[in-house]
Amino acid sequence: MSEDSFLKELKQSSKFKQRSHDTHHNIHVPELALRLNLPNHETPSLPEPNPALDDPFSRSANLSNTSPIHIVYLGNSMLERLKTTGKDTNLGTLSNKANAFNAGCGGDKNENVLYRLEQGLYTLLKSSQESMATAPKTCDIALWILASGTNNLHAKHGFRHPDVASWKVLVETCLRIAPRSRVLACDVFYRKDVKDELVEAGNEMLRDVVREVNLDVEKRRAESGEEGGQESVVWVEARQKIDKGMLVDHVHLNEEGYRVWDEVLWEYVKEVVGVEEQDRGKDA
Repeated sequence: MSEDSFLKELKQSSKFKQRSHDTHHNIHVPELALRLNLPNHETPSLPEPNPALDDPFSRSANLSNTSPIHIVYLGNSMLERLKTTGKDTNLGTLSNKANAFNAGCGGDKNENVLYRLEQGLYTLLKSSQESMATAPKTCDIALWILASGTNNLHAKHGFRHPDVASWKVLVETCLRIAPRSRVLACDVFYRKDVKDELVEAGNEMLRDVVREVNLDVEKRRAESGEEGGQESVVWVEARQKIDKGMLVDHVHLNEEGYRVWDEVLWEYVKEVVGVEEQDRGKDA
């Protein structure tokens, strides 16, 4: 698919949400301007408090972290709350003080995450990724943690086709930004307001997407004469380890839930950051 066709699909799949809009422009763009050393952006000052972001689990822009970006967290509040509830985990430390960028936003459905990408996140990351050969390496994305979909679940019917289709666009977007990167596609956790069997059915739909995308990548590699490598998208399951007693409400994790989730994901992440578990946080 051409770049113009993909951008058109991205726009058509996206949906405006006020908090998504404000989080992108008031938090994520200032952080990216600083960390990517964007030539057309002055070093930003902290934005004024915005009533639309009046959420104890939302944070202002983190302008103290100037590390290059090697890992991106993309999705909903499960990732955004690594700044608060999960701040003491390996993943929390990595985004607050080291080489990960947290692009999570509370309440986002797949199409709202796509809206933020369409608003500029896609272009900022992709252009920085592509220019790394001739400029200081401010962006060299090796890994994505994608956690999205739980807000698309409906209590009566779970996922519908558009929900799965929009999730696939998210996966494909990650690989278009950084073709040689790896996507950790996180499963959707059990909720108190959705039947477990609907969650299970939804996860199987997403897992099918992972298989489909990996087959597409393998086919493209074969056609271009590239050697086969590791899977581009890895399906990561943690829901069986996180029980509903680890939820602070109907869906959000408590500190213990984040500890368990972090433990599962860190097995993949530590290979990228090049640290052993006993050395985590040493450079933070």
